[in-house]
Amino acid sequence: MKITFCGAAGTVTGSCHLVETDGLRILLDCGFFQGAHDQDQNNRAPFPFDVKSIDFVLLSHAHLDHAGLLPRLVREGFSGKILCTRPTAEIARLMLADSAHLQVEDAAYRTRRAKRRGEAAVSPLYNMDDVLRCVELFRPVDGYDAAVPLKGKVACAFHDAGHILGSACVEVRASNGNLLFSGDLGNGHRPIVRDPSTPPHADVVLVESTYGNRQHRTIEESVAELDEAIQAVIPRGGNLLIPSFALERTQEVLYEIFQSWAKKRLPRCTIYVDSPLATSTTHVFERFLDYFDDEGRRVFAAHPNPFEFPALDYIATMDESKRLNAQPGGSVIIAGSGMCNGGRIVHHLRHNLWNEAAGVVFVGYQAAGTLGRQIVDGAKSVRIFGEDVAVRAKVWTVNGFSSHADQPGLIDWLRKTSTKRLFLVHGEPTTLEDFRAILQKDLSLDAHIAAWQETVSV
Repeated sequence: MKITFCGAAGTVTGSCHLVETDGLRILLDCGFFQGAHDQDQNNRAPFPFDVKSIDFVLLSHAHLDHAGLLPRLVREGFSGKILCTRPTAEIARLMLADSAHLQVEDAAYRTRRAKRRGEAAVSPLYNMDDVLRCVELFRPVDGYDAAVPLKGKVACAFHDAGHILGSACVEVRASNGNLLFSGDLGNGHRPIVRDPSTPPHADVVLVESTYGNRQHRTIEESVAELDEAIQAVIPRGGNLLIPSFALERTQEVLYEIFQSWAKKRLPRCTIYVDSPLATSTTHVFERFLDYFDDEGRRVFAAHPNPFEFPALDYIATMDESKRLNAQPGGSVIIAGSGMCNGGRIVHHLRHNLWNEAAGVVFVGYQAAGTLGRQIVDGAKSVRIFGEDVAVRAKVWTVNGFSSHADQPGLIDWLRKTSTKRLFLVHGEPTTLEDFRAILQKDLSLDAHIAAWQETVSV
């Protein structure tokens, strides 16, 4: 068995790993590079493999840093099968369609600027036609844990990763052993989704390391901090902005705000979800209640529920979104994108960051190079749409909402795999080095930090 690390090696995003075994060539994920200044260059770089030779893509989940380059893969000649859980297939269709729309818009904008400089037009990475051809290749798998034959002696299985709805750890079973790819692992005791399932024994493990050198606050502490932010901002007439990923994070935040509303702790205000993609994704959640944990199924069986209660309003059009910044303050605005590197949240930040009465709550990871990371790191002023905007709003970083396992969670999961061959992926360089040292100390595991485009035989 050979593994080539084609992304998320020495960096957090761009998940893509080529596994060659028993005559098959299998991709584990095919995602966007995000956040870095050279992300466009990386996303346009030639794939380090023959696209047409790939037999299967095994997709861990629908976040774009794991699925975002699938339409480009199809555009360049991939015609195999894409296997994933059924919720992942449904959500990926939405995420990729939204991405294609943004790709086309961005290419048009950059082309206009290029023409003024006398340069050539810029092509989008992919368009909606590529997405439609891509989704035709999806082969959803029902449920978790069952073996799915691929070809010959090779099979795969999807195990619940507890990260987002439908997320999976991907197992490849071959004639000479099995490989387990963690995908993105979640935390235990999360709202809505189940806890990560017990992993199978694995001869070889690829594990994500996003938070391999730190421990999250508890969800209870994070909910208390979110309540604190709402109580601090809303009564004084400011808007509380929550940059949030459309998938999972928005739904979890709504879940916790609903609990405050139901217990009459929420100040009088309106909670706006200003993201058509988040709205559409929320509707997908409602169709897959059987993937929820016991508490989630119980809460959503009643009415009102976290996705439909009187204080909640979904914003559809751009004109409606603009009107939010023209009305008096005192609202909670949940908008994408989660790292503030695009989307409607950027407009809301421009109109609110300078206001001492406003607040911003970050509930997700902010990659290096993003606007969100600048604000989290304490920038006094940021550049938005060519304008310098002072950062006077109060900023909260609530990392207990992270859908990534922290260091104790990763170690506990790895201990259960009983593996002897371990590769660290999906982490920033310092985190990877720290995590490797911790694994050596706590588990006596000599982990290897994967390098980009490195090939190893196992």
